[in-house]
Amino acid sequence: LLLLDIGLLAGASQRDIGALVGIDAFMIVTGLVATLTKVVVARYAFWTISTISMVLLLYYLVAVFGEAVSDADEDTRSTFNALRNIILVTWAIYPVAWLVGTEGLALTGLYGETLL
Repeated sequence: LLLLDIGLLAGASQRDIGALVGIDAFMIVTGLVATLTKVVVARYAFWTISTISMVLLLYYLVAVFGEAVSDADEDTRSTFNALRNIILVTWAIYPVAWLVGTEGLALTGLYGETLL
């Protein structure tokens, strides 16, 4: 819903919004598999696939949606840029938190992972 909302704000096409939501769904499913898989190599393989999907998603958000919002008024562009930047920063933390947390390398406990 977050990506749908920011796509609508940017004035992106339904095709572009659908593609971004599809990448997001793929990212979530591969992240879920990484968490539920007991085989260590498979866990990190699916984490890597999920993280690559997230990077692609964030790039798509910047490039495609950024181009779509370029024709909008200044207030809309400003709001879009602020929301996009919040998404970029907060979503970039998640794979790191997974990796150092209890699901990954267990370098931090559950409380540290939750804090991240």
